[in-house]
Amino acid sequence: MALNVDNVDVNFFRVKADALPAFLANWEYRNALSSWESEELLKMADLVYSGRFDLNPQRNTRERLLLPLNGIEALQQPGVYLAVMQQAGHYGYTNPATLFTLSDIGVSLHSYHDRLDIFTQGLEGGAALSAVELRLLDEKGQTLAQGTTDKQGHAQLAKNSKARLLLATQQGQTSMIDLSTPALDLAEFDIAGPEGYSKQFFAFGPRDLYRPGETLIVNALLRDADGKPLPAQPVKVDIVKPDDQVARSFVWQPQDGLYQYQYQIPEGGPTGNWSLRFNLGDNQPRLYGFKVEDFLPERMALDITAQKTPLHPDAQLVFDVTGRYLYGAPASGNRLQGQVFLRPQREAVSSLPGYEFGSVTEESLSRNMDEFDQALDSAGKAQVAVDSSWAEVKSPLKAILQASLLESGGRPVTRRAEQAIWPADALPGIRPLFNKQQIYDYRSDSYQAQPVVDENTQAGFDIVYANAAGEKLAASGLKARLVRERRDYYWQWSEGEGWQSLYDKKDLPLAEQTLDIAANGSAKVSFPVEWGAYRIEVVDPQSNLITSLRFWAGYSWQDNTNGSGAVRPDQVKLKLDKPAYKPGEKVKLHIEAPAAGQGVFAGGIQRWPAVVAGAGGAGRRCRCRGAD
Repeated sequence: MALNVDNVDVNFFRVKADALPAFLANWEYRNALSSWESEELLKMADLVYSGRFDLNPQRNTRERLLLPLNGIEALQQPGVYLAVMQQAGHYGYTNPATLFTLSDIGVSLHSYHDRLDIFTQGLEGGAALSAVELRLLDEKGQTLAQGTTDKQGHAQLAKNSKARLLLATQQGQTSMIDLSTPALDLAEFDIAGPEGYSKQFFAFGPRDLYRPGETLIVNALLRDADGKPLPAQPVKVDIVKPDDQVARSFVWQPQDGLYQYQYQIPEGGPTGNWSLRFNLGDNQPRLYGFKVEDFLPERMALDITAQKTPLHPDAQLVFDVTGRYLYGAPASGNRLQGQVFLRPQREAVSSLPGYEFGSVTEESLSRNMDEFDQALDSAGKAQVAVDSSWAEVKSPLKAILQASLLESGGRPVTRRAEQAIWPADALPGIRPLFNKQQIYDYRSDSYQAQPVVDENTQAGFDIVYANAAGEKLAASGLKARLVRERRDYYWQWSEGEGWQSLYDKKDLPLAEQTLDIAANGSAKVSFPVEWGAYRIEVVDPQSNLITSLRFWAGYSWQDNTNGSGAVRPDQVKLKLDKPAYKPGEKVKLHIEAPAAGQGVFAGGIQRWPAVVAGAGGAGRRCRCRGAD
C-alpha cells in the first residue's frame, strides 16, 4: 500500500532453516521491524537481495501495488523470507516488514475437538504430497507434536491448546499456518441455520403463540454435534420476558432422555417476544422463542367489493367499501387506511388450473401504489379509486386492496380484495405436460417452482385460447415458438466489491409452429430439447399479445452456487443429487472447479482420496449415516 511514495528500497532476508522456529517465535506476527529488534532477528537470516523498486502511484491516492519478484534469481530458492522496506532516501527507526514463503507445499488443516487432520498438496499440480514433515510449535517456538504425511498427503496430530503455528517442510521448502488467526473466512458464503455447538439442545413445542394465562408446553433433546444422544445432564433455564427481565429460573432434569416442562403464563403477563434461555454448563446461551399476544374479538365488519369482470388496463380502478359495527350501526366517520398493490396473475383463470397466461419476460408488473387515508361517510361507505398508471401492460394483473378500518381507539379490522385486469378479451394459455420442481431464479434470487422435463426428449404443452370466464374460444394462426435462454456467466473482481458474478444474456429462437384451435378445444405442441433453460412463447396475431412459460430441461442438482451455475475463481462448486437424504441412502456429489486439476474432498471426519476434476467435473458417492 503506497501513498505519494515514488521509490522504495527493499532488503530480502532468507531465514536460516535451523533457526526458523526461534525466528517465528520472536517475530510474533509483526508488520514492522525496528532497529533494536533487527539486531537479534537478523542474526537468524541471511541477506540475499537488495533492490530499488519504482512505484509511482497516482498523487494523493492510496494504491495497492505488487512488487515484480519473478525475475530475481536470488528469490527463486524455496524458503521463508523477510522483506524490509523503506522509502528511498529516507531512514526511519521502524520500517515496514512482512514475512512470506516460497514453497510448492499447499496445506489445509481441519481442527476437531481432540485432533488435527492435515492435508498437503503440490500447489503446482494439485497432487497429494507424501513424506512432508509437520511440526506444531508453541509461542516460544518449541515443538509440541510432529508427524509425517502418508501417500495420500494426510497426517493426524493430537490437538494442543498451546499450539500457535503449524510448519510443513520438505526438501528445503516450508509452508506454515498461523493457528492464532481466524480459520476459513465464511463472510462471502451463504450460511444458514442455527449456530453449531459441541452440545446441541433441540427445543420444540406444539406452538409458539400463546395468550396470557395459557400454559406453555416445551420439550427438548440433548445431542452432540453429530446428532447422537449425550448422557443426561441438568440444564439451567431462565424464562425471559419481553423486557429482558427473568420471570423464573429453574434447573431442568430429563426423564428417559427427554426434557419436558410446562409453564403457566401469568394472566396479566406482558405481551411480546418471550424466550427460554438455556445454559448447558458451557456459558454459551441457547434461546427458544415464543410469543404472547392478546386475541380480542373484532367489533366491526368491513366489506370490500370489486368488479366481477376484468378491467381493461387503462380503466380506473374502483373498490366499494362498507363498514359497520357488529351490533348494526354504520361505522360513520371511522378512518379507512390502506394501500393498493399490483401483481402479475400467471394462473389468471381459476377454472383452467395449470394454464398460465401473460408474458414472463414483461418487467415492472409488480407495483405498490401510494397509501391512502380517508373517512367513511355517514352511511359507513366509501370508494377507493386509483387512476391507471399501467395502461401499457400486456399481461394479466390483479390489483390487491388491503384496507384497515380503525375503531375509535385505533384497533384495526383488516380485509383484502382483488380486481382482475386483462389486456384483451381473450389470451393464449399454456400448460406444460410435465411436473414442476424448485429451481433457482436468478432474477429474484430465490427458488421458485418451475416446470422441468428430461433432457434430450420432447417437451410437450397444451395450448388454449380463453377469456377470463374460462371459456375456450376458437383461434387460428397462433404462433408457438421455442426460445433457448442462454446465460454466459463470468466473474469480475474489483477492489471495492470483490468478486461479482455477471452474465451475458442471449435468447436463441430454435423452432416455430403454427396452431389452430377449435372452440371448446385445445392444441398440443412439442419441441425437442437438450439440457438447459428454455422458454415457450405463443403469439396471438390479432392482438400481438404473447403468453410465455419458462421451463428447464434436464436434472437440476442442489448446488452451492444458488443454481446460477457460476463457479467463483477462488471457490469450488458442489452439487448434490437430492435436497435431503434418509439414513443409509447414498449421496451423489458432483464437484466442479474453476480449472481442471487435483484436489482433496473431506466430508465431515471422512476423507476420500484425491479428486481429479476435468472439464466436466468429478463425481463422488458416499453413504449418509444417521444418529442412533
